[in-house]
Amino acid sequence: MAGFVAKAQELGFTHIEANTSISPRMLSELLKTAVPVSSIHSPCPAVLSSQGIPISSLSLSSLVENKRTEAVSFTKKTIDLAANVKARAIVLHMGEVPIDLSLQDRLYKLCDRGFTQTKEYAEIRQQLVHQRTSRAAHYLDAARKSLHELSKYSRQKGIILGLETRFHPNEIPNINEMAELLNGVPEGVVGYWHDVGHAEVQQQLGFSLHEEWLSRFQDRMVGIHLHDIHGISDHHAPGKGNMDWEMIARYLPPGIVKVCEIGEWNDEEQMRGVVKFLQKKGIIS
Repeated sequence: MAGFVAKAQELGFTHIEANTSISPRMLSELLKTAVPVSSIHSPCPAVLSSQGIPISSLSLSSLVENKRTEAVSFTKKTIDLAANVKARAIVLHMGEVPIDLSLQDRLYKLCDRGFTQTKEYAEIRQQLVHQRTSRAAHYLDAARKSLHELSKYSRQKGIILGLETRFHPNEIPNINEMAELLNGVPEGVVGYWHDVGHAEVQQQLGFSLHEEWLSRFQDRMVGIHLHDIHGISDHHAPGKGNMDWEMIARYLPPGIVKVCEIGEWNDEEQMRGVVKFLQKKGIIS
């Protein structure tokens, strides 16, 4: 982790976001470097649950109460970590609605091949929407219950919770559910975390417009994940894809947390110039 931090700083990055892919040992090594931690992607660090599965597989929207409460418990530990390292916020995934995932896979394959205007695509998309809509209510209620518990805890700890735009259509929240969840919790404790790649994928798939996420939740935005996109493949280095950075820059409130969430498969050459590119586009100062 010391080498990772040194390289990040060499490339112009000033802070680190810790996420659920780092182990307790890696986290310990990261904190020894004394690099500022801007935010933490919950749950962190990567350990196993009581069921022997990765804690990242636990869901805040689970209808099995002991699984939901365990997800809440590990999220509270992430809030504790954020408070201890003086991070400003944690990023939350609120869960998912169980659906036939083969529908999503078929939709992605058609989109990749440029067949989004076909009858087949429209039919699969409609099946997916119907299935999700018919099953969502109880899972959204569970997510809302988890969020209320976590917001009370995070208020005590002085940590902001950022509800993230999701990538997959089955995940919670979609754009209207985001409004419902945010309206039910206090500002200053829970806010919106915009992920540019996820919002762009939602647009490419025909579910919601990227700009609508920004315009609807601009006033609640607490942070943003920055990466580029090719089709529906995200987490490319900014400047190496087709993202409309000018549009994004128009909606960014001052003072939010800005994190480059770039896939580890990007090589160093891809990473060089990212900071200067984002400065040129008005994303960072």
